[in-house]
Amino acid sequence: MRDIKKYTWFILIISIFLLSSCEVLENNNYTINPLDSKIDFRIIESYPNYEKPSQPQIYLQLKTEKKYPCMNYEIITNYQIKNRIITLEIPGIEEPNICLTAFGPAAGSIKLGNLSGIYELKINNNNNFSDSYNLLINDSLIILDGKETADTKPLINFYWRHPKNSFAYTCNIFQADSSLCKKFIDTLKTVINITEFKFPDYAVVPYAALGPGNSYDINARYFYYESENEFDKIEEVMKVFKQNYFPNDEGVSLTVINWLNKKIESRLL
Repeated sequence: MRDIKKYTWFILIISIFLLSSCEVLENNNYTINPLDSKIDFRIIESYPNYEKPSQPQIYLQLKTEKKYPCMNYEIITNYQIKNRIITLEIPGIEEPNICLTAFGPAAGSIKLGNLSGIYELKINNNNNFSDSYNLLINDSLIILDGKETADTKPLINFYWRHPKNSFAYTCNIFQADSSLCKKFIDTLKTVINITEFKFPDYAVVPYAALGPGNSYDINARYFYYESENEFDKIEEVMKVFKQNYFPNDEGVSLTVINWLNKKIESRLL
């Protein structure tokens, strides 16, 4: 009788184990492979959702130099921030269950949040490598100090942060109508107070520099404004300007985007 009870418990335990294993296998729709590529990375300001306004956050973005047969391979990461040390572990590369059939690198992104001060960044891959970089973050600049190694490569060493109460303006238009680019800013200055500024060229600018499209693109111009209420007036100014000068678009595209990711586009007005 005792042997039968032991056997019954044994069968029960095995059954539970098998059911649990099946559940894990059913939920596991991907395969993790060892890291087999050099990692390019950068530390920048970005947004949780590019479709919605929000405060810019600091992100660590990674990609492999190797191109994979599916564009949705992911870099698996684990990280912690402790005692001014950012430790990033890269266990491997996640192979997707459903392949988006286009060659591309594996990618990963980590939101570091609102950091300030001096940090050490350590990037580890199991026992294969451990690289270290120095990171300085202040209100205006992100500085990443360290040289490329055999396993990791920093893409940006100096990066400007988005200045508060600032916006970028781009104008994409036919060469014959290029005067409209300046005319819009002149018109805007009659409605709100804005001050133009330039980013020094020793660091990467956080705003996009050009707009795609027609034969005349100007580099982005950058301005400070006084308040969000003032910034919100730009949409109506652009709408009236479009009605007066290019009501049917006519190959014209004006774009304003501010530090909070609020975007105003003439093509949508």
